[in-house]
Amino acid sequence: MQQTPIARELVLVGGGHSHVILLRMLGMQPVRGLQITLISPDTRTPYSGMLPGLIAGHYDEDDIHIDLVPLCRFAGARFVQAAVCGLDTVMQTVQLEGRPDIRYDVLSLDIGITPSLDNVMGARENVIPVKPINQFLQHWRSFQNRVAAGEISSVGFVGAGAGGVELCLAVQHQLRQAYAPQTHPIDFHLFSDGDTLLKGFPKGVRTKFEQVFANRSINFHAGFRVEKVDRHKLISSTDKSCALDAIFWVTSAASQTWLKHCGLKLDDGGFVCVTSTLQTESFPNIFAVGDIAHMSSSPRPKAGVFAVRQGPPLYRNLRRFLLQQALEDYKPQERFLSLISTGDQCAVASRNERSFSGAWVWRWKDWIDRRFMRRFSDFPVMRQQPQTGLLAEFDDQMQCGGCGSKISGVLLSEVLDELGLKVRDDAAVYEVPSGKIMLHSIDYFKNFVDDPYDFARIAVTHALSDIYAMGGQPVTALALVTVPYGKTSFVKSTLEQLLQGAKHQLDEDNVELVGGHTTEGAELSIGFSVNGIVDEAEILEKSGLKPGQALILTKAIGTGTLFAADMQHKAKGIWISAALISMRQSNQQALQVLKQYGATACTDVTGFGLAGHLQEMLAASDCGVELSLDTLPVLTGSAQTIKTTTSTLHEGNRQAVFAIPSSTHQNYELLFDPQTSGGLLASVSEADWESCVADLKDAGYETACRIGTIKQANGFELK
Repeated sequence: MQQTPIARELVLVGGGHSHVILLRMLGMQPVRGLQITLISPDTRTPYSGMLPGLIAGHYDEDDIHIDLVPLCRFAGARFVQAAVCGLDTVMQTVQLEGRPDIRYDVLSLDIGITPSLDNVMGARENVIPVKPINQFLQHWRSFQNRVAAGEISSVGFVGAGAGGVELCLAVQHQLRQAYAPQTHPIDFHLFSDGDTLLKGFPKGVRTKFEQVFANRSINFHAGFRVEKVDRHKLISSTDKSCALDAIFWVTSAASQTWLKHCGLKLDDGGFVCVTSTLQTESFPNIFAVGDIAHMSSSPRPKAGVFAVRQGPPLYRNLRRFLLQQALEDYKPQERFLSLISTGDQCAVASRNERSFSGAWVWRWKDWIDRRFMRRFSDFPVMRQQPQTGLLAEFDDQMQCGGCGSKISGVLLSEVLDELGLKVRDDAAVYEVPSGKIMLHSIDYFKNFVDDPYDFARIAVTHALSDIYAMGGQPVTALALVTVPYGKTSFVKSTLEQLLQGAKHQLDEDNVELVGGHTTEGAELSIGFSVNGIVDEAEILEKSGLKPGQALILTKAIGTGTLFAADMQHKAKGIWISAALISMRQSNQQALQVLKQYGATACTDVTGFGLAGHLQEMLAASDCGVELSLDTLPVLTGSAQTIKTTTSTLHEGNRQAVFAIPSSTHQNYELLFDPQTSGGLLASVSEADWESCVADLKDAGYETACRIGTIKQANGFELK
């Protein structure tokens, strides 16, 4: 089947409110020929409108977070979990911490804001900032522990806008629900540099909240401009002071520092200046939305309501820009509905000068918020509609096969030169050291991870594992790469990501990339032919199991079901992120530990699943096994996904393991789950297993454990 070639690359930096709406719309109405990449340091993004409800105890964390991984899967976008540290607008690349730059044709920024702490002496070291929310939630859990320990008797909130008022009331409500005021008496204080709380809101709203504060004995400090934070003491510009055990900071937003060095026009606060089309005033192919953007023609407060409203016009203008059509002006609303909660499942609504309050307003707000969140978890099944879009830039000539499908020599040389790989001979030469014998293995994958850099690292780790499983040291590798059809710029950037990821992992394992073959094809894929060496006397084989030995597994299982669920938008981002970390982990150090403890048999757990590979070892060794399902290490989320979603190889793996009894244990089905870049399965003496597992954990294999005992009688015994 002919693959849609890629004409443009759209990179989204940040998982803010506007971008999540944009991604959903791109999933509903895709632009053919467009490669989308979302870069975010977190796998999920919080919805700020529900934060007070979480703090008050009305929601849990899953309720208020949008999972970016299934959202990207629905939108057909790559998800790259990384922190951005810069932007090169000349080369059109986004600079990331700890990994290669990512190229863009069109860029959109929705990175939110950070607290402005440096302009108040002592604030950075001594307060709890509410932004960014993911970091705030970590501070919130620590604060709760301090309350439980009896360390908190007074709490302050700096900032009397809607955010500060809601947070103050939510915290008080939660603590009063959790602790009796008699046993945990806590004073609450709200500080404002103005003469009132909720400045800019209608008088009726301010009066209502003044009554709430009075009824709940919350101290309001008007005209208190904080000039210094001396440990747990707030000091004002007029030398007033207030001692507190904890200080929440809900004021003074700032932008990320790296924006100052990107060549983008910024306002006095460091926010990106944009036009009415949401394009930056510096570069028409760079857009900015949400709190980080400053619309010079229509300045608006930093509020989530505006970011949500910017999602649809951002989609329309990005689409128009890509298709070279005239862009439309975005006109932010002058007035909007405001819903401010009082902590106790009541809220106040206001629009224009009218206001309403009561429990019914909170229920209305809750309904609105939950309906909004469902848009990012309940995805419709989309049918591909024929359209031209950016594909009009390609002619109707079929892509060549054979050597005609190879990536051009000039482009390939550019990428290899950038990687520092100079060898261009027809074949690689390796001289086998005296006394060593060669080991050879090959593995090949089509794309199952959207990020090419991570995909290559995992493919390398998986390929090298065959050599480690036999007790050897991999020394050279040949790469076979297929990059999806696309324009030269896309092919080059994808190839760079792949080969840099491969070289990163090969370098970590001290393996030399000595050559390979590159083509364009229907989908992204990569494989490695690996050569290793080993002393003949040190070869580890599947046939070395001995009765009485302990069976050790170095990594948790569950990648097959997790990525099958991921393809159906059913896996949480935090589950996939943890699985990727496990899959990137090399088995090199695990082998060294196992050899240190005299392992006599070894294999790596991959496509046939744990039961399938163990059955091979048992048959080769003429032994049996007592397997403990309780101690079996499984990846987070896999026990949930295996109930409804299995890999296409799962049933075949089950049928192939004929000697295993059935079980209703929750981990049973994971025995047949095919693994990618799984751990090593090895046997060591009964006397050494505890020390072996301890050393494996010290070496970074945190889930390593004993999973069974080798028996004389053939077959499987489950317990």
